[in-house]
Formats: sequence, structure tokens, C-alpha cells
Amino acid sequence: MLWLAIHVPELPLQVFTRGLADAGTPIGVVDTGRRARILAANAAARAQGVFAGQALSAAQAMAPALQLQPRQAGRENALLAELACWAGRFTPRISLAPPDAVLLEIGASLRLFGGMDAIGKQVLDGLARLGIAARIACAPTPQAAGWFAACGQAPAPGGDWHQALD
Repeated sequence: MLWLAIHVPELPLQVFTRGLADAGTPIGVVDTGRRARILAANAAARAQGVFAGQALSAAQAMAPALQLQPRQAGRENALLAELACWAGRFTPRISLAPPDAVLLEIGASLRLFGGMDAIGKQVLDGLARLGIAARIACAPTPQAAGWFAACGQAPAPGGDWHQALD
């Protein structure tokens, strides 16, 4: 077995910014729990000092023009489901791995697609066309593939397809 993980590290942000050119408007997604915190911020917001985990008041002080969006878990789940459906072109063995990943068992698909590097390249190219910034990685177990993708590592020989798509 060989598992490929698609990890979308800024999924809460991408449901608002997917496929849009960054126009320089700072955007932050807010986790509206007991203590409001920034969950994710786009490049414009990060350039002004906003970061994930930051208190909402501090983020607004750093970036007065920060546009805040409440986290929308339903949209995040819908985007993961969309990615899983799209990934069905590579294998019928797909698992959602909430909150931010999709796992594909690609071992039986390697010959069909020309090997691991070819599948990885096709996955990254497809994600780019979908407007999704993600990391991918392969491993013999789904959990290991997920971990490698989450930290931007891929224990795969050849190619550099495991690099983050940013």
C-alpha cells in the first residue's frame, strides 16, 4: 500500500480566498470561541504582523484594515469533500481526514499513471488549476503520509513534487 496525503494547511482561509489573486487586502479568519483568535491570515495580513493564534485585539492593532471572516466549518468540510471527489480520478480508495486533509491509497494506481512522481505532479497541477494551495506527501500508511504532508516532508525518492504549492 502507498498513501498520498493532500494537506491544505490554510483551509479556513482558502474557503474565502480560493483562486483569487491576492489584491493586498489583509484578511483574517477568526475562531469565534470563548477567546477570539486569528485562525489563519493571508500574505497581506501576515506582512502587517498578523499571525495564527494571535488575539483578535492584537491583530486589529497591527492591521487596522484587517478584514475579518468568521470560520465557516461547513464550507471547509464542503471543500474537503470536493477535493475527495476530484481525487477520485487517481484512485477509488479515498478518505477524508478532517480538519484539513484528504488521503488517497495510490499503490494500485502507480502503473496506470506512470509512477509516484507522475501521480504527484498530476495532483499538484490539478490542485493549482482548482486554486488550492496544498502540500502532498506519500508514505506506506495514511497517518504517516498525513504527517509528512503536514510538515512539508516527503520520504519519496526522485522529483520535488512534495514541495508546498504556495
